[in-house]
Amino acid sequence: MNKKRLSAEKKNEECYSQIPDWYWKYGLHDAAILSVSELQLAPDHKEKPLKYNCLEIELDCKNALYERNIKTIRLYNYKIRTPDVDINRIDKPWWMSDTIKVLENKRYLLEVEIESARGSRENFIVEFEIPEIERK
Repeated sequence: MNKKRLSAEKKNEECYSQIPDWYWKYGLHDAAILSVSELQLAPDHKEKPLKYNCLEIELDCKNALYERNIKTIRLYNYKIRTPDVDINRIDKPWWMSDTIKVLENKRYLLEVEIESARGSRENFIVEFEIPEIERK
């Protein structure tokens, strides 16, 4: 093997090693977003960490390019960073791409590019503490 190929493989390996285990590392491109719900929770003080709120994203991944087994994404203790983007008001929203960043405070920042039925695109950004992914 040549040095360039080994270097590229090492970069890919480093990139994938930084992705959290729960994350859909191959992507949800072309998954249909069925609904987005914002839920206020009564924290259970027996459970740590406490969960105050939840952003629940229901998906139909049967036409997704890669990961077709994700049904629901729940993001606990979230704060929407793009409050002007209401996914439920987008006509037939599709998940185009996303990035995840691990923040210094042990929270995550998820940026999702969403496309409407008419082809317009919106960027939705949410910060959260606890992910929960429901797979089929």
